[in-house]
Amino acid sequence: MSHKIDGKRLRQVAGAFATGVTVVTTENEKGAVQGMTASSFLSVSLDPPLVSFCVKEDGNLLPLLKDGKRVGISILSAKQKEISNQFAGINKEEIAVPMIKRADGIATIENALAWYSTEVYMIIPTGDHFTAYCRVLDLDRAEEGEPLVYWSGYRTVGGNI
Repeated sequence: MSHKIDGKRLRQVAGAFATGVTVVTTENEKGAVQGMTASSFLSVSLDPPLVSFCVKEDGNLLPLLKDGKRVGISILSAKQKEISNQFAGINKEEIAVPMIKRADGIATIENALAWYSTEVYMIIPTGDHFTAYCRVLDLDRAEEGEPLVYWSGYRTVGGNI
């Protein structure tokens, strides 16, 4: 027997789980970079190297995500809250986001704490979202810095920001 769960309450309770904040980027048909903020990112498999993230079924990025599509995933540092807000559609005014085009042609956020160059491996419908699984092509991380964390609001490892 199934019962209705209040969406607002579900969000509040899910907000008790601390997650890192990522920005997922890819190019549209005109070559412009489009992206979204995702806290649903996770490492899935070492062999083959796979990561995943979730996309709303009505999200702007979903139509661009096809098998084999190149995707950048940037793990944001504690100093990149405004970049997260930009890709989440929260900023009232658009800000310029510094991007790096990797040797493989995939764009990631400049000065991110870490990044992955990936390609879409599989997309699975999951409720009102789709889960994208991506094969890791390249990756790296900064030697120093703190992650931007979301836990009932943005945080750093040491506290609020």
